[in-house]
Amino acid sequence: MAAGGKRDGAGRKPLPVAVKKIKGTLQKCRTNPHAPKSTGMLCTPPEYMSDAAKEAWNYAVANSPPGLLSALDGAVLERWANCSGMYREALAKINRAGMAGMIVKTPSGILRRSPLMEVIRDLALEMKGYEAEMGFTPAARSRISMPADTAKNDDPWADIAG
Repeated sequence: MAAGGKRDGAGRKPLPVAVKKIKGTLQKCRTNPHAPKSTGMLCTPPEYMSDAAKEAWNYAVANSPPGLLSALDGAVLERWANCSGMYREALAKINRAGMAGMIVKTPSGILRRSPLMEVIRDLALEMKGYEAEMGFTPAARSRISMPADTAKNDDPWADIAG
């Protein structure tokens, strides 16, 4: 740890408060009281996005755990949705051409792997990072559990003890 108790990059990244709430592990004593609080919900995708990216955005918003994504997460979701849209479009182009779409002939007559295959791979790798950050993979979701609905605890010490 660096001076002042701040992370210096070593160790595990701290979980966002929303994830801790969903997991049921949020404790007041381990929460930064000065952390910025997100105030909005994610709604519609930006107008300038492609139709495929908007479809990915809407799918993610509709299927993410309630309370996990907020308006503050819009930029990360936008990048993921744009990558997803381009990935789907590139993959569709390859699929329409069949096996011939995976191989291209250079001007000198040499057969090479289509540049679209590299685009697809790069987009998949980029999406993987966003998916892990937002809880969109099976492994990321396995670390999140929704607390069971329980009766309200009337214990006055509950807020203090966490």
